[in-house]
Amino acid sequence: MTIAERFSLSLETRYAFAYAAIFLGMGTFLPYFPVWLEARGLTAYQIGLLFGLSGVVRVFTMPVIAYVADKAGAPVRMLRVLTAITLVANIAYLATGSFWPILAVMMVMTVAGPPIMPITDALAMRHSEAGKLVYGRARAWGSVAFIVANLGVGAALGALGPQLVVGVIIFAGVLNVAAYFLLADTRDSDTVIGGVGRVDLASVARLVRSPVFLAFALAAAFAQATHAVYYVFGTLHWQAQGISDGVIGALWAWAVMVEVVLLWKAAPLVKRFSPAMLIGIGGAAGVVRWTIMGFDPAFWSLPLLQCLHALTFGMAHLGIMQFLVRAVPPQLASTAQSTYSALAGGVVMAGATIGAGVLYEAAGGMAYLAMSALAVLACGAACVGHLIWNGERING
Repeated sequence: MTIAERFSLSLETRYAFAYAAIFLGMGTFLPYFPVWLEARGLTAYQIGLLFGLSGVVRVFTMPVIAYVADKAGAPVRMLRVLTAITLVANIAYLATGSFWPILAVMMVMTVAGPPIMPITDALAMRHSEAGKLVYGRARAWGSVAFIVANLGVGAALGALGPQLVVGVIIFAGVLNVAAYFLLADTRDSDTVIGGVGRVDLASVARLVRSPVFLAFALAAAFAQATHAVYYVFGTLHWQAQGISDGVIGALWAWAVMVEVVLLWKAAPLVKRFSPAMLIGIGGAAGVVRWTIMGFDPAFWSLPLLQCLHALTFGMAHLGIMQFLVRAVPPQLASTAQSTYSALAGGVVMAGATIGAGVLYEAAGGMAYLAMSALAVLACGAACVGHLIWNGERING
């Protein structure tokens, strides 16, 4: 009997805990890790370079790890190994203090950490399609944890200092390891995800070369990459404008609170709008959000602009998740999720992040205008995807 079965935890509750653990770390890392890096004496260019190089590396490592998980048919076991390595890397940050040691640890994190989310998404989406959980509700608890991290760390950062950031990330890593021991360690052939064992490199190659897959992956990748300046320099820019750490944390949290509402009520949206339309809405909202942010709007407008995060992130995320679960053969679920994530968080986000570092150092908040241009590309790619996809599965 597993721990989860002993305490009568539903499958949705177990996935909710896993998402909460992941996003507790992300909710600390995204807004506040650059603050920790700046406290170590890194420049804006070095901070952008760290995040950009991390994105480049994950392009190559994420699909490989996901392919191994699909091929072996033991994704939960793979997730346990990845979370353990990630925890060790998080602890290793405590022994670093300059660019090169931090880069070395971040590279280990880049190999082990990023595949966790897409493999989890692949598992959760298939269970959702089988009626065993509601994906939006489980995923929403991740956003709630993101809010807790935003508010808690933001409120305590001034008193406890930047070292708090790594401390919370380590604590989240411990919870992350525990989360995957609550999921049953069964092979995919024994679960709702069938087809494992029929995965081969030829089927993977056909998938990633598919014009339909590429159109949707690029559309969502562009939509997510529009957040590059916000993720890496949003906190630092607001600090430079004299906004307190507590208020900054509240602004981050407010954005995700609106996203939680969207995810919780997502079922009617995904029935009404096609995946391409969901991504396109996210891209259109990005044009509005980042154009206004580029001109350092008045403080009173920031809560209103943060509401658009539900569209720029949440709507685009729902769109690509719905496309992948409808269009990708089940046996390639983890591989497809990770290939998309490598493209979104790797090639496109890496370029956007490195560019963000250069642009922010040169132009400050005007760097947001480049994110508006990416949002236009997201809309265009979504339109292409809408025109060429007939709603059928890609032949894997």
